[in-house]
Amino acid sequence: MQSYSDHLAIDTPENILLSAEIAGFGSRFMAALMDYILIALLLVGITWLFTQARPSGISGSADWFPAVYYIVIFLITWGYHLIFELLWNGQTPGKRRAGIRVIQSNGLPVTVSALLIRNIIRLFDFLPMLYGLGLVMLFATRRTQRLGDMAARTVVIREHRHVTVQTIKEDMRIHYLHVKPTDPIPSFIQIELLTEDDRYRVVDYLRRRGKIVNSDNIANVLARKLSVKLEIERRYTGNADRLLEQIARAFELADHLRDEDR
Repeated sequence: MQSYSDHLAIDTPENILLSAEIAGFGSRFMAALMDYILIALLLVGITWLFTQARPSGISGSADWFPAVYYIVIFLITWGYHLIFELLWNGQTPGKRRAGIRVIQSNGLPVTVSALLIRNIIRLFDFLPMLYGLGLVMLFATRRTQRLGDMAARTVVIREHRHVTVQTIKEDMRIHYLHVKPTDPIPSFIQIELLTEDDRYRVVDYLRRRGKIVNSDNIANVLARKLSVKLEIERRYTGNADRLLEQIARAFELADHLRDEDR
């Protein structure tokens, strides 16, 4: 019996097992609906432009205008997904609105060749009519994959809100497990030796650790890298999560001091 799962297990080169949530039928349907509405609007606009610009007084074999029109219609219908997914790293306007993204089945960003294969096979998903084969495959496959996904070895995952430097400034709430607000920050936590990217990684991990498979391994890898920057790698043997919480707390306190100075 086939095993169905709503998560994709990704084994990284560092032997860290990550988990990504597979996009379900509902989110993929909403994304497709929005995309095809946009495509329909584009086709209506192009049809109106060609109607207005159509040369008069030409007919028969000399009438190349309809051929150009149908070529443009085909390029918009087929190229819409390909162009946006190339430019937006696996997302179309509909996918971005629905919070989903195309990636490779190994968890890496989707490649150009995979997107080409995926979108060429899209033509067969409409057989026999109205996306019939595509809908059947979405329900029948373990990872909600259509034919194009299976051929290109891609999956569509639900993309959760990423923590960036900007969102860190907007929301720094972290659920601390090892550090209390009254605990002093160790003297070896010199955040001036770290960068905003380091802070991003620490906060991103601390906010998502409860949902990450093998989170201890990720914490250890991150803590070792930061201990090198803090020049404490030789004497650091403590709890990785505690060190990361101390770093996050040190950045928080620095922000509070800057706000007070203002």
